[in-house]
Amino acid sequence: MESNHVPDWFWEVLEATRPRLSVLESWLGSQPREVLEDFARAYLDAAEALVDFSEGVSVGGDIWSEDSTEDLCMWVVGQGRGLWQLVTAGELGLEEVAQAYLGRTPLLLDGAAPWDGAVTDPEHRGYQSPETIVYSVYRTRFTEELSERLLDA
Repeated sequence: MESNHVPDWFWEVLEATRPRLSVLESWLGSQPREVLEDFARAYLDAAEALVDFSEGVSVGGDIWSEDSTEDLCMWVVGQGRGLWQLVTAGELGLEEVAQAYLGRTPLLLDGAAPWDGAVTDPEHRGYQSPETIVYSVYRTRFTEELSERLLDA
């Protein structure tokens, strides 16, 4: 299910800023509005390339809800291109990855240190993950909701 429309620059930004969320926060804070919008779109496109969220994912015999499936896919993207490519290529199943997401089994990938969650701007607390920080930075900088902007596009 690999998507060819996830740009290389997106993966390069994640790789260059990981594991320090404050570095990603700073990078996003220095970019023009369009780059933040493109970053958010690329993140969502990469997550949607993994599975149709509405179908859920089977984990231990249970089918996860659409929201839980989306959370898992967003987490996969945040782990970087390496894990994402393994899943999109079918070399690693989402059920197996979900066990790592839940902390039940380790997932050992090169350079896969977990994001530290620290942010420098107190207004960004509560958005302390690579997939959500862009929404808070956007709101702080442009006094608009990125999610609304993306829906209008």
